[in-house]
Amino acid sequence: MSIIEEGSEKKVRMAFLSIVCSHTVNGVAALHSDLLKRTIFAEFDAFYPGKIQNKTNGVTPRRWLHCCNPGLSDLIGEVVGGVDEWVTNLENLESIKF
Repeated sequence: MSIIEEGSEKKVRMAFLSIVCSHTVNGVAALHSDLLKRTIFAEFDAFYPGKIQNKTNGVTPRRWLHCCNPGLSDLIGEVVGGVDEWVTNLENLESIKF
């Protein structure tokens, strides 16, 4: 759990430092948080119970695409029958598979 890597060349382990210095750590998705708790940060999870959490921000990939690339969003909408058809229902993207 040392924040300094104990090798021939000393290096700061930035991920470890961020866990130690943070109030909480967000794993974003439950699957990711559980993986962090069980593997690379298991010792930290035992030492700081409840510190590694997950809070999804609620932005889906399709909503992100719709907002950041309106041109592509409109093009996809033309193919699947309207922007709302794929932004609200991801399964409708199946029709653009090659």
